[in-house]
Amino acid sequence: MTKIRQDFENIKFEQPVYQLVGEKNKQLDMVPFASASSLEQLLGQVTIEDVQKHIETVFSAAYFKMLVVGNFKPAEAVDAAQQVNQMLKSQPLPAHSHVPSRMVNIEPGHYIYRHMGEDPNMLNNAVVATFYCGMVTNPKDRTTMALLLQIIDDQFFDQLRTKEQLGYNVGASTNSFGSGKLALKLRVEGESNPTYLLQHIDSFIHGFRQTLVEFNTVKFDALVESIASKANEQLTSVDAEANRMWTPIEEATYDFARLADEVESLQKVKVDDVLDMWDRYINPQTAVTYTRVDSQLWAAKTSYPSSTDMTTWPESILALAGCLESETHMPVDLSDLSRFVHTAVRQTSADALASLACQYPMANSTQMIDETASGWSKIKNALNMAMHPHNQHALQDSETNFTHVEMYQTMEGKWVITDVDKFKATQALFEMPVPPKTVSDTMCVYYYDSSMADQHELHDSGLAVTIEQLRSMRVEYTKLEGTPEENLEQINKLCVECGYQN
Repeated sequence: MTKIRQDFENIKFEQPVYQLVGEKNKQLDMVPFASASSLEQLLGQVTIEDVQKHIETVFSAAYFKMLVVGNFKPAEAVDAAQQVNQMLKSQPLPAHSHVPSRMVNIEPGHYIYRHMGEDPNMLNNAVVATFYCGMVTNPKDRTTMALLLQIIDDQFFDQLRTKEQLGYNVGASTNSFGSGKLALKLRVEGESNPTYLLQHIDSFIHGFRQTLVEFNTVKFDALVESIASKANEQLTSVDAEANRMWTPIEEATYDFARLADEVESLQKVKVDDVLDMWDRYINPQTAVTYTRVDSQLWAAKTSYPSSTDMTTWPESILALAGCLESETHMPVDLSDLSRFVHTAVRQTSADALASLACQYPMANSTQMIDETASGWSKIKNALNMAMHPHNQHALQDSETNFTHVEMYQTMEGKWVITDVDKFKATQALFEMPVPPKTVSDTMCVYYYDSSMADQHELHDSGLAVTIEQLRSMRVEYTKLEGTPEENLEQINKLCVECGYQN
C-alpha cells in the first residue's frame, strides 16, 4: 500500500506541463477515467482481506485481447488463445462489466480548464491550448494534421521560447485515440501566470495564418516526402511490428491498413489543405466549429483569479495584474488597473509604461525603467496586450448554457469548467469503433425508452431484433453491399421513394 500511495503522491510533483498533457487532459477527454487523486482516496478503504479476495476472483470472469506475433499459422494462433483461456478458467465477462474507453465529443466552444498545483514548492505555471480538428478515422485529416504539426512546431518554439523566452518547455504535439477527434496541442511552461502565457499563444495563432499562405511549395513537398519516407521505413524488430499492430487493437479500430492509407493520402495533400484545416478548426476568426480547451496549472505561489475576477474583468487585465503582482510583490486593485489601461490607450507605449512604473514601482528598485530587464519586459508586453487586445472568438451568443453544472463565462464568453465530471455528463460520446467482421454481420438497434440511466452506459440488452420487429415499428432495414458510389445512389433512391431528405 505504501508503494502505491507513494506512486500516486509522485504524480503531484511531475513537471507541470506533463501533468496537464497526461492525467488532467485524459480525465477531460476519456470515459471512463479514474484520476490518481480519486484512487488515492480509496486506498484507505482497502484491506488485506479485500486484496486476497480480489486475487482469488480476478479471473473468474474475463475479457481479454491477445496478439500473436511470429512464425505462426492462423490455426496455431487461435489455439494459443484458447490455451490461455483454458488456463485462466474464466467465464465470459458480461457486456455491462466491460466498458471500453470512449472519447468525449466536446461540443464547439472555448473552454477553460483550471487546476491549482499541489506541490507548494512548484515555481512554474503551465498551459496547454488544445484545438480539436478533424476525425481520427479520416486518413486525409490525419495526414493534414501531421503536416501542420511539422510546419508549426519549430516556429512555435522559435517564437515563444527563443524570442519571447516564456519558458523552457515550449512545443506543439498532436493527440488522438480510437474514433474521436484529432487534437493539436500547444504547450508552454514558465514562471509567468497562465493567462499571460495563453495571450502569447493567442498572438501566435493570430499571425500564423500568413505563414501558411506564404509557405514554400518546394519546402512543403519535402515535408511530404520526409513523412512518407518515415512511414515506409522497414521495421527492424518483431517488437516494433507488434507495437504497430497493437495500437489499432487497443483502440478497437482494427484498422491495420491505417499506415498504408496515410501514405496514399499524403500524395494528394496540398498546402491549401493545411490552410483549410487551419481556417476550419483553429483560426478563431473563421472556424465555424471552433472547439478549444485551455488547460491551466497554476503554481501555488501565483495569484489565482477568482470566479468573480474572471466574470468581471477582461483576460488582458488579469494577465497584466498577475505580472505586476509577481514583479512588485504588491496587491493590485483590478478596478484601478482597468481605469489606468483605459486612459493609457491614448498614450504612447513608452509613456504608458512610465506612468505604470510610477503607480506600481518594482520591488527593491528605483523609478528608472530598464526595459531589457525580464520583469519590466514582461510587464511592458502585458501592458501592450491590454491596450491593444486581439479580437477573440466570442461565445456570448452561444445557445449552450452550462450554468446548471456550476460553470460560468468569462468576459470573453469562454466557459470555465469547475467540475470536469459534471461537464462530461453534458457531452455526447463518440461511438465505439466496430471491427470489420461485426460491421458485416451485425447491426445494433437502439430506441428511446425514457430511462433515467447514465447516458454513457452501453445500453446493450444483447437481445436479437428481427426484421419483422423493426418493420412493426416502421423501421426499414436495407443492407448496402456495393461500392460507395452505388450505395449512395441506392440511398438517394430510397429517400425519393420514402420522401426523406438526405
